[in-house]
Amino acid sequence: MSEGTKAFIKGAKVITPERTSTKPKGYRYPVAEEYFGEDAESRLNELVEQGLMEREFYQRELGCPKCGSINLIVRFYCPKCGSTHIVKGEVIEHWPCGYVGPESEFKDGKCPKCGKPLKKIGVDYSKPGPMFKCMECGEVFQNPADKLNCANCGETFDKGDAKEVILYAYRITPRLEEELDIALAQRSYLIENLTKMGFNIENPENIYGRSGVKHYFYMVASRGTGILKLRIVIEILSAYKEVPVDEVFSLYAKALDVGAYGLIIAAIPKFSEDSKKMMDYYNIAYVEVPSLDSAAEKIIKKLKELMETPTRPLHGTRQLGWSLKK
Repeated sequence: MSEGTKAFIKGAKVITPERTSTKPKGYRYPVAEEYFGEDAESRLNELVEQGLMEREFYQRELGCPKCGSINLIVRFYCPKCGSTHIVKGEVIEHWPCGYVGPESEFKDGKCPKCGKPLKKIGVDYSKPGPMFKCMECGEVFQNPADKLNCANCGETFDKGDAKEVILYAYRITPRLEEELDIALAQRSYLIENLTKMGFNIENPENIYGRSGVKHYFYMVASRGTGILKLRIVIEILSAYKEVPVDEVFSLYAKALDVGAYGLIIAAIPKFSEDSKKMMDYYNIAYVEVPSLDSAAEKIIKKLKELMETPTRPLHGTRQLGWSLKK
């Protein structure tokens, strides 16, 4: 994961799921989504594989056998015809004619079938208790058939056919907590120095591209307003050996979408040669650092160099008519 995302979970020792009807799966990890986006659960599992988080049992749910969603609705059906048009209420059994129906049908104390008045409970009629009546076929029954309906895909199925879905909670490990401490220190260093240089740090919740898509970056700094607003995207990427070109290109595309004038990327520990060629062509500034604890200093140094020399905007963005030095 990018180093920037680690800073957001410093205060979350345990990340737990939350039920919601707005997500296809029927649950979400709101804390994780703040920095991982829609792919939060997959990213959390990646952290487990990397030994940065621990996964523990949280809850067992019934899920749809077709799509796996736990967003299920219980519906009652008539056991005879399968209709859901059934009503529940006190039932009266009129012994003389054998009619059985809800109490509401016996208007003015008369049987709706034979018209005779009800005399006395236990003499000519009884109340066997709450029951159901199907308004389609007329069947009267004590226990309706119940089935589950998936609110996500519309599948209808018996409880016995439901899929078992286990929800997990995720706990950060001491190793990740140590990295988070470093990440927070680096972030604070960047914010302090960018502010001294006249930049404002933009709220990550408000960064949307021209496409309407919300983008997540390690940091976005800007100054100026309106058409003269200059926006710089800063990102820190890490890889086992080297940051591949496709990851850099994806970041470049997002930076263009938000109208960034410039993009500065730090790689831990280094970029691939193809990545460097691509960044040189598209006017992307970059630095390579052996570890996170030196990234912020290198980024600020690179930005100051750019401010002291004539600069060009990202290839593909509109020239604003002013330089970083202004």
